[in-house]
Amino acid sequence: MTSGQETSNKMRITIAIKTISLFMGMLVLLAGACQQAAPAPAPKPAPAPLPTPAPTSTWKADGVISPGEYAKLKNFGDYELNWASDGQNVYIGVKAKTTGWVALGIQPGSRMKGADIIIGYVKDGKATVADHFSAGDFGPHKADAEFGGVDNILEFGAKEEGEYTTIEFRRALNTGDKFDHPLSQGLNDIIWSYGSDDQPTLKHVNRGYGEIDL
Repeated sequence: MTSGQETSNKMRITIAIKTISLFMGMLVLLAGACQQAAPAPAPKPAPAPLPTPAPTSTWKADGVISPGEYAKLKNFGDYELNWASDGQNVYIGVKAKTTGWVALGIQPGSRMKGADIIIGYVKDGKATVADHFSAGDFGPHKADAEFGGVDNILEFGAKEEGEYTTIEFRRALNTGDKFDHPLSQGLNDIIWSYGSDDQPTLKHVNRGYGEIDL
């Protein structure tokens, strides 16, 4: 092999090596660009809170709390509170150890002030459940209509049996009445009470505070 051929071969080898090196460098750069361009995995959305299940199709405002009729239950001593919601309405069943009136107050302010009160009783076999509002810390609570509002109880029933009185009612979660407080998804403050007589203006014999979770 002549010196000219050797020189030519060396040049070809050098060019080939440079070409391979350049090609490999381009591959490395391209791989890096692809890695940078790959989008990060999207974070998983937080699960939506589940609404309180609606009452079963057997719900009836008859003053009888049947098994499975309500989704949730809380006991406050001799006062039992049952509830459920279908997203539009709230269904409430209250049973207390009394032959007098039974009441539930929604979203109270200071003490009783501003409380949206539903009060019920059975007198001479007749059931009454009424929509009230409390104007002061210790009342008086009167029917919404007396303040210029509306009675927004859509269905109700009550029964007195033995030592217990039970009231059931349905109303909209948000009635639009300024003397009613909207019930929202999550925790809602309540007050509860009951008296020893069917006269709802007489003072309670027991009362307390609590929450319901919709």
